Amino acid sequence: MPILEVREVYKHFGGLKALNGVSLKIEEGTITGLVGPNGSGKTTIFNVITGMLRPDAGEIYFRGERIDGLPPFEIYRKGIVRSYQFPRIFQKMTLLDNMMIAARSQIGDSIFYATFRRGRFLPQEAEIKRKALELLEFLELGHLRDAYPTEISGGQLKLLEIGRALMSEPRLLLLDEPAAGVSPVLAAKIYNKIRELRDNFDLTLFIIEHRFELMLEYADELFVMHKGEVVCKGKPTEVAAIPLVIKIYLGEA
Repeated sequence: MPILEVREVYKHFGGLKALNGVSLKIEEGTITGLVGPNGSGKTTIFNVITGMLRPDAGEIYFRGERIDGLPPFEIYRKGIVRSYQFPRIFQKMTLLDNMMIAARSQIGDSIFYATFRRGRFLPQEAEIKRKALELLEFLELGHLRDAYPTEISGGQLKLLEIGRALMSEPRLLLLDEPAAGVSPVLAAKIYNKIRELRDNFDLTLFIIEHRFELMLEYADELFVMHKGEVVCKGKPTEVAAIPLVIKIYLGEA
């Protein structure tokens, strides 16, 4: 059974068919890429999967359970977490604090426990801090734990965004252009970390990416969207050789 299945999903904005019968399956434990020109519907399908938008028609299943129509927080609780193309980071908090605030089910969020039962939430906070520091080290950001987002590079911000998502212990992680705007060296570093996440953290990844060469190297399977539809899928090297993909995405050359 696939971890995620999208069945014939439609989403229209007035006369614009943003999603026109999109169907896809994501197998557990894989890195799956989603590519296509701007306006092809890639971010819209992410928004529908995570509950930010409701589909006009169709069904979405996560681990065999139907989730379309659920509010975003319920989908998040079930284990689907996403990042954004432009990292949504708390600029006036350190990297460590940004990581810690993203942890699930914090007892200290309750005014009662924070005021009268500090002995209950302090051990949890210590464990959250330990986990955050461990992930920062894994992402090679440990030496920047006390830095602020304005003091680090764009590539490091992308890694921080991934780290914040990992703090919530996802089963399926949706990444929206994790290498956008960074150098080829940093892009490779980010994708090497993504591969390690797949291999070592029991994590499935579904990634929107414009840089086709990264998908050729790192994706297990690839979907191509065009004008709101999935026009082909398969192994990245096979997809890259399809004439339609060359025409609509890579260019005639």
